[in-house]
Amino acid sequence: AVVSTQSTGRERKDDGSNIGCLHNLGRCGSTLVSNMVHKTGQCQVLSEPGALLDIALLAFQSPKLLNDPQTVAILRAALLFLAKSPDARYLIKIHSFVMRILPLIHRALPRAHEAFMCREFRPMLLSFKKAFTMNFSYRMFKFIFTSIGFITKESVRAMESQGVDNLDKMFFYLFCEQTKTFIDECVSRADLISYSYESLLADPAAFTSHFLDHIGVGSQFTELALTAMKEDSQKNSWLSKKEVDKRSQATVTILEEDVEFARALAERNFGIKLEGGNLGIVGLPNLWNEDK
Repeated sequence: AVVSTQSTGRERKDDGSNIGCLHNLGRCGSTLVSNMVHKTGQCQVLSEPGALLDIALLAFQSPKLLNDPQTVAILRAALLFLAKSPDARYLIKIHSFVMRILPLIHRALPRAHEAFMCREFRPMLLSFKKAFTMNFSYRMFKFIFTSIGFITKESVRAMESQGVDNLDKMFFYLFCEQTKTFIDECVSRADLISYSYESLLADPAAFTSHFLDHIGVGSQFTELALTAMKEDSQKNSWLSKKEVDKRSQATVTILEEDVEFARALAERNFGIKLEGGNLGIVGLPNLWNEDK
């Protein structure tokens, strides 16, 4: 959905230099950051366009398409169609499941300004459980996810071979998988910057200033952007604070044994070190404030 329409007067480039892409793991502050960009009045913000999710799901069901030049061409056409105004700047907030085709986005638009938003794993999962009132059984969730194409039966077998046997472990596995996609992409790139929800809360002005510069909007609009932090970023949606609180009366918890499972899984299978009780990612590459 388009949530802002003001133009910057800058010509669109076919290499994507007027487009920002915000990759994320979900429930990590990406909607808030998108709303902050919208508040500047300098950027059109597109939230989780279905066209990109469709391409990602198709490629995931048929992995050979990930190496097909036509897939890159289709993705490029979709991105440029979304950013169709010739004199505007865009930020595309990308659905978390599109993380799978993150490398293809750079091949499609090599000069797009890409960023990755993350959060400590434990509070992120707690937020998912509270927001979506995850009362489904693990078996039911597997059925739903495989039916809509978010995961394949082969993926389920791979997860379960590593000890996944409940919903929390499944989500921890998916968080690790998506984070590893980002880390692998950073091996040859310094332009793909990572930001954490924790750093946004710790220093909103510094975070916002850097992010706005990175996507090409400009840090001079930081004060305007920060006004979004006073509002409910999910207002008028079923994920608004009011609606979530209404649905979530019971205490949401995660078993310590599942936390330890996530810690061991991340390091053993994905080479990701998670520290502390909240499972913060250690050594995330290209972190914007790593020297602070």
